[in-house]
Amino acid sequence: MSGLHTSGDTKPVWLERDDLLSSSTPPKYSQLKANASTDVLVVGGGIAGLHIAYELLTTGMKKVILVEDGKIGSGETGRTTGHLSTDNEWNEFPSMHGKEGTANIAAAQHGAIERIAEIVNKHKIDCDFARVPGYMFHGLPKGSEGYEEGTLEEIYQSALETKKLDIAWVDDAQIKGFESGKAIKYNAQATFHPTKYIRALARIITEELGGTIHEQTRMTTYTEEADKVTAELGDGSKITAEQMVMATNVPEQKLIMIDRLEAFRTYAVALKIPNSALSTNGESALWWDVADPYHYVRITPHKQEGYSLLVVGGEDEKVGQHDDHQARFDRLVKWAKERWSGSEAVEYEWSGQVWDSADGIAYIGLNPGEKRVYIHTGDNGDGLTYAAVGGMLIRDLILGKENDLAHTFSPSRQHSTSHMTQALKSIPHVIKENLMDQAYYLKWASTATKTMTDIEDLVPGQGDVVREGIHPVAVYKDDGGEVHKMTAISTCTASSLGTLLKSRSTVPSTDRGSLARESCSSVRRRAVWRRSRRTGAAGAAGGPYGLRGG
Repeated sequence: MSGLHTSGDTKPVWLERDDLLSSSTPPKYSQLKANASTDVLVVGGGIAGLHIAYELLTTGMKKVILVEDGKIGSGETGRTTGHLSTDNEWNEFPSMHGKEGTANIAAAQHGAIERIAEIVNKHKIDCDFARVPGYMFHGLPKGSEGYEEGTLEEIYQSALETKKLDIAWVDDAQIKGFESGKAIKYNAQATFHPTKYIRALARIITEELGGTIHEQTRMTTYTEEADKVTAELGDGSKITAEQMVMATNVPEQKLIMIDRLEAFRTYAVALKIPNSALSTNGESALWWDVADPYHYVRITPHKQEGYSLLVVGGEDEKVGQHDDHQARFDRLVKWAKERWSGSEAVEYEWSGQVWDSADGIAYIGLNPGEKRVYIHTGDNGDGLTYAAVGGMLIRDLILGKENDLAHTFSPSRQHSTSHMTQALKSIPHVIKENLMDQAYYLKWASTATKTMTDIEDLVPGQGDVVREGIHPVAVYKDDGGEVHKMTAISTCTASSLGTLLKSRSTVPSTDRGSLARESCSSVRRRAVWRRSRRTGAAGAAGGPYGLRGG
């Protein structure tokens, strides 16, 4: 369940120079309160939903209605760190997707950056879009205990073999005052201001392309028939469409997909820093390490001349299994200051939620078992680039055009023998993680002694598990005092709900977007399966800390 302005209490850095997510900025697009019909209904007003609507409308062949339950960008798009990049641990992909599949993934991510650049240039969008290089480095100081270059060399060689990426093996990551040692330089990367971009994209969709957007309009359920899809809204109104696309964190009421996804929370801080203290060569860049835990860094303009904001992310956790949130922010600051010694005060701290797929890439295509409903989910922290991939791919699928990426990203994809072998090896650990989730949930559900009458005791921004008759019910009181409730299986599996509700006291509002969020997931992080290759176990004991983070 989303907030109107943002899915969390903490304020992301994008409020520095744009007020889209500000509580003082009202929704721009009207709430739908009547029945409607269209060719394509897009659910979710994050960057993925907007890209899908944009691409369909530019063909001139489809009418599109987009609905968002909060404001445009109020979900995870507004909580991203804004990397447009092709960094991956490419050495792990061939065993999961084969050489051809890995090359397709590389081409798709590179093509996504180029597509966003094309849209920015075509429509003259003022969103701070900038071409920058990116540096993947070890993370530890050169010559320190634990420093080694083997993993970086493997990633470099595998990336080179895709023949789709512009990369180089360089001596240093160009961090001012920090000897990083060898690094992989990724050329043709980019950064932008995500809320400025999606605000412009929404305007182009409605004012130039003839599309329709409705904010504060929540889809609650849908039915698929032979010739149409009917979506029911929160107020009882209905939208009928030839096709529907769910560009949401988790597809509504499709347990087969929810069970393939895993929720993680990632943290970010923004520190004020003099421009002279950023890089050795004076240029802006992206940085990612291959340490444990993983870190990712970019630069964005500061409102004071001569300064920038150093945006540092990482310290990922599985949702609901930890309560040391401030400690994670503190560790990010410490890590940043050890590498960028000129960094000064922390001006922003925020977190966002990402959903990981089983094999490190997004699910984009027809919802399994359905013929008129498409999904875009499981972005693994690469939601900005996958949004552009999804826009072009789903456009082609709906129009019946061939697209070489359809099989690679299909939600119904079947894995190669080597991929299946890797998956089978991790089954005991996946089961262990899911049993941990079940245990958390069952403990709360079985010990819930409060009843629905106790809801009045909840303060705004707090949630709990109470009993309604003999059944456990998850309840949440929003900042306005309105109470929201759901049963254990309304939109999430019991195991997923358990991990999500665990945060109800520790991060009352920051995790509220976990509950059936309808927005694009797009915070920069690396998928847990990639981290797991260090130990050979997806979801091994110890959570993200003991696994690969780069």
